[in-house]
Amino acid sequence: MTRDLHWGVPVPLPEAEGKVLYVWFDAPIGYISATKDYFAQKGEDPEKWRTYWQDPQTRLVHFIGKDNIVFHCIIFPVLLHAHGDFIVPENVPANEFMNLEDQKISTSRNWAVWLHEYLEDFPGQEDVLRYVLTANAPETKDSVFTWKDFQTRNNSELADILGNFVRRPLALTEKYYEGQVPAGPK
Repeated sequence: MTRDLHWGVPVPLPEAEGKVLYVWFDAPIGYISATKDYFAQKGEDPEKWRTYWQDPQTRLVHFIGKDNIVFHCIIFPVLLHAHGDFIVPENVPANEFMNLEDQKISTSRNWAVWLHEYLEDFPGQEDVLRYVLTANAPETKDSVFTWKDFQTRNNSELADILGNFVRRPLALTEKYYEGQVPAGPK
């Protein structure tokens, strides 16, 4: 739970000089407090958070990246068990990494696809990004997002293949059946 870093919360023990608490010691508590804060901000019952974290009928599933497996499958459940009255994740599906143009995505190095910039550059095209990210999801191996692939998938898969698949039956229905879908056999 500690790291030899020059930043962080120092471990308050004389024999731990130079050690700091690693973020995963306290970060999971943020999941629970964020749930509490959500209901407080919505003006709902402040105890409603318990339904998500303490109700035995709740099925807790964490969707994560492969670098967080140890934390979500061992450390966080141990903390929850130690407290005694919290449910633990039932399933923790983990994806591989998605890189950007063959480089690891890094927000600290400003190497990412920033959603607010995408929405400015491609107004009304949210579903195109959703499609490309889903089609390229790193489920079984690392994948790479490239702007060239984004363009190709948009033009060939969405516009050409899906667009024609939808357009042709509609055009034929209009041409041969005056825009009305004919009744099927009885």
